[in-house]
Amino acid sequence: MSKKNLLPISALVVISGAMFSSHFGVGDLIFPPILGRGAGTSWFTAALGYLIVNSIGVWLAYMACAHQNQSLTGIASKTLGNFFGKIYTAIPILIVVFFILPRVSSATHEMAILPLLPTVPLWLTLAVFFLICFYVAYTRATVIDKLGKILAPILILFVIILAVKGIATPLSAPQAPSSTNILSTGMLEAYNTMNAIAALLFGGWVLHELNIRNIKTKEDQNRNLNIIGFSTAVLLGITSTVLVYLGASSGSSFPDASIGVLSTNIAQGLLGQIGLFSFAIIMAFSCLTTAAAIISMAGDMFLEMTKGKLSYRVTVTLATIIGFTLGLIGLSKIIKYTVPWLVLLYPSIVVLILSALYYQFDKIKKAVTIGVIVALFFGLGDMLSFYGLTSNIITKIASQLPLGGQGLGWFLPTIIIMGITQLFFKPKIEEEKSS
Repeated sequence: MSKKNLLPISALVVISGAMFSSHFGVGDLIFPPILGRGAGTSWFTAALGYLIVNSIGVWLAYMACAHQNQSLTGIASKTLGNFFGKIYTAIPILIVVFFILPRVSSATHEMAILPLLPTVPLWLTLAVFFLICFYVAYTRATVIDKLGKILAPILILFVIILAVKGIATPLSAPQAPSSTNILSTGMLEAYNTMNAIAALLFGGWVLHELNIRNIKTKEDQNRNLNIIGFSTAVLLGITSTVLVYLGASSGSSFPDASIGVLSTNIAQGLLGQIGLFSFAIIMAFSCLTTAAAIISMAGDMFLEMTKGKLSYRVTVTLATIIGFTLGLIGLSKIIKYTVPWLVLLYPSIVVLILSALYYQFDKIKKAVTIGVIVALFFGLGDMLSFYGLTSNIITKIASQLPLGGQGLGWFLPTIIIMGITQLFFKPKIEEEKSS
């Protein structure tokens, strides 16, 4: 493929920066430090576990969209049929709209605004927050440029300032780890960011962006999206690793700080009042970029799913109103309601991502369909556990299977059942080819 089929380097940098800032939300700012503090001297192992799910998961999700040249809607529809494929796609979109939008806006108020301006009411923060998001997302053709050229550079600059200071002059030294399953703990913490799920959704969003920029053939979109996805994953990996280290070193000076508060304490401890201001900027801009990207992505995806019946701007408007309204509930309650839906979907999302990496997806789609159903079955057990039904039969079965202790009991039976299904349907595929 010739160079002329690639976007200019400047455009690739802008889109990659926009995608990094879209993924880097409140979860990426608060979970790595708390993970690092618990991991202590084993912080690198914890960071590796976090990277496997958060960064490599993101990269593979973008690759899956690139290889299939389709959004999650297209991949899910191939697997589950048009009707159920759209329902399956709508669930994670509604999760990010109903749960993640209010979560990031509430976090901006509680962790960025209140420490500096304690008299500002929640409704005012949310009003300003969502007006900015609405401005960024409303015109589809300029969303990526606004994110990549304006908001992302400010976010990245302040993250670098905090990272350099924390590495150069940490507040303390890492302590002994508080648990033995460091790698799996890192992987499970990374689930909370939803970045792998988001990447499958954002992958379709980037494909639409490439169309806007006149990159229209499958081969050209494949290569551009692979570069963007890899760059985004690398930026997320570097950032999360540094934040895990800051949690392991400087974070040990605050052994009793709760999640979220720890990140604020580290920033203030490293840079004083400037650190508090820097953290407020990082928090606000990470949440703004994530929210604006979610709103725009939802507009794109529902436009695609309804074949134009639900317009982009109508969805953007509705998502903004929903985010503002639910944001008034508060951060702690929102996180509590988010996690069960994450554990329900994550196994099946992993199945889709790994399967869609295979270029000849149509040859295995029956096996993938069964795999998604099995993964959803095991995910349901984890979801029930979060609602207090810890003794449900699904969770009991999963805990006795290989990798069950790491929360991955679903993986081996899903792979085996997919393999058996593929062997069973293979003769039929060959018959179709010969007929």
